[in-house]
Amino acid sequence: MSKTFTKTTRLAAWFCLPLVSGMVAAQPAPMAGLRFIDHRQQPLTAQTLRGKPVLLHFVFTGCSSTCPPQIHELVAMRAALPASARAQLQLVSVTVDPLADTPQALARFAARLGADQPGWRFVTGAPAQVQQFTDRMAAFDLRRTPQPTPADHRTALWLYDASGALVQRYGGWPVDHARLVAEITQLAQARQTASGPRHPHNDIPHAAATTAAASLP
Repeated sequence: MSKTFTKTTRLAAWFCLPLVSGMVAAQPAPMAGLRFIDHRQQPLTAQTLRGKPVLLHFVFTGCSSTCPPQIHELVAMRAALPASARAQLQLVSVTVDPLADTPQALARFAARLGADQPGWRFVTGAPAQVQQFTDRMAAFDLRRTPQPTPADHRTALWLYDASGALVQRYGGWPVDHARLVAEITQLAQARQTASGPRHPHNDIPHAAATTAAASLP
């Protein structure tokens, strides 16, 4: 087994919660125990994301720099996915400004950017819940900005497979269309076939050394 795969396997373990049976939870663990609401006023929890690939990032409606162009790029990336992969992917855009970003504000934001699409959820929640999640995800670099504002959030994109394991953390800007399309498509195909010893982690290149995930609780 390669050192890269071994390191990535350890990394994925940070994002899986053990069940009584010894299996792992089929959703991103950093969201465990938290409850959000999306721009359609539908609840979102870790359980909601069970069984499908998830691409997650952080935004806020008052952003005038990176958020709008990143979302436009993700709209284009989503459109480039094969229909089967597009149907499986769950895009989750989490606000870092829950006091301002009500579901109604997020709905207007999503509509203005052409992102009010099936399988894409702009989410907010109680400030304490959102802060707990941003802390778990290291959404802010507190070493550089000890008292961050919403504009200081990371632009990273986190991709999870259908089992809830972290596959990749991307720099996020500029959006790497080709790589995202290829890797999300592989995850969707692996979920559909789900046979034999092959695992999507064996096929997708990882950048474990560049991710903040290993520092998460």
